[in-house]
Amino acid sequence: MPPWSGLLALLVVLMAVMAVLEPGFVSQSNINNIIRAAAMPCVLGIGMTFAILTAGLDLSVGSVVAYSGVLLAVTAKIMPSYTAVAATFVIVTLTVGGLNGVLVGKWNLNPFVVTLGALGIFRGIAYVITNGATQVVETGKLIKVLGDGNVGPVPGPLIVAVVLWIVAGYVLRYTYFGRDVYAVGGNEYAAQLAGINTRKVKIVVYIISGACAALGGIMQVGRLESAAPTAGAGLELAVVAGVLLGGTRLSGGVGTITGTIIGIFFLKVVSNALTILGVNSYWQDIVTGVLLVAAVLFDRIRLEISNRTAQRKES
Repeated sequence: MPPWSGLLALLVVLMAVMAVLEPGFVSQSNINNIIRAAAMPCVLGIGMTFAILTAGLDLSVGSVVAYSGVLLAVTAKIMPSYTAVAATFVIVTLTVGGLNGVLVGKWNLNPFVVTLGALGIFRGIAYVITNGATQVVETGKLIKVLGDGNVGPVPGPLIVAVVLWIVAGYVLRYTYFGRDVYAVGGNEYAAQLAGINTRKVKIVVYIISGACAALGGIMQVGRLESAAPTAGAGLELAVVAGVLLGGTRLSGGVGTITGTIIGIFFLKVVSNALTILGVNSYWQDIVTGVLLVAAVLFDRIRLEISNRTAQRKES
């Protein structure tokens, strides 16, 4: 059974209980709200999964959402929306992903320190550009569809998340690069001996994470029709929690995109359920933090059990 199967079962039970307690929970409008709220974090989580699979971490994603949104607000004033989206995506991917990738991959700096520094840098840039003020954005059709629109009856953000889910899952499962990602996270030294260019793998991984965060910022603007330097604050905690809850091992080498999607969706369902039940919003951060610690603890216990089982078989 996949590591996320237990979480999926818990998610089903939670939704069933909420359907009994509050029938409005399973209404079409509420389910639609959950999907739209979860889509952007899922996009960020996909990029984060690549980073954690290499035994890394990207704490800058929340700040990059703000940076990307602010940059889109600026470019949308001087060029058509399609061009503004493309320009924002490329600039953010190269500046954020390139910086993190080179420092972590080429210079072998600690990913926690590097991305924590990037968190401050790009949040600061967003504040400098806007002078701390929220920017109203005239969203074109593309930006609106990516953030809050529909393609027929299907929410645009859901389509974005599902497409990335399929592409990223295929890359990790069926391509040489995906196997290299798992190899680097499992044992970087052994991967080097096997001829894998571990530096290149790490650089590409952080570029992927930067690209996902850039797209997340664009989606956020489409949903809110504005860009604020405070956007995405604390989002990195929820994204990391979702990735770990989905079974991705913090030490690297183990995890799936499907698990990440389920983990983040689980957190959004919990948050929505607490809101419907009238629980103070401050408690939602506490719940997220508790679940993050629980995910790490569960992963540690699972690893110890696996090691003991392997030792018994050897003996």
